[in-house]
Amino acid sequence: MLIIFLYLDSLNYKSSKKAVLLSTFIPGGGQFYNGKTLKGSIISLTDISSFSLFLYNAYKYNTTKQENYYWSSIGYFITFFAVKMFSIVDAYIDSKMINAKRSQEKIENVIKVPIY
Repeated sequence: MLIIFLYLDSLNYKSSKKAVLLSTFIPGGGQFYNGKTLKGSIISLTDISSFSLFLYNAYKYNTTKQENYYWSSIGYFITFFAVKMFSIVDAYIDSKMINAKRSQEKIENVIKVPIY
C-alpha cells in the first residue's frame, strides 16, 4: 500500500486552484493549462469578442442614447458572464478529471508490477 502512495505522490497533477485562477483572469487560461487547446481557443475568442462588443455597445449607448445599443450591451455582457462562468467551472472539472485519470493509470501500472 505504501508503494501505491509513493507512486501517486510523484504524479504530475494539474492544480485545480491554478486552473480556476488562470481561467478567471485569462480568457481560456485554465483550458490551455489543462491541455485543452481547442476549447481554450474557442473560449478565448468568445470571451474577448463578447466583452469587446459589450464595451462598444455601452460606448455607443452613452454617446447616442439609442435604446438598441443599451439592450445589445446587456446581451453581450450576459454572454461574456456566462462564458466566463462556464470557463471557470470547466477548468476545475477538467483538472479533477485529468488527475483522476492519471491516478487510475498509475495504480493500474503499480498493480501490474510483480512483487517479489
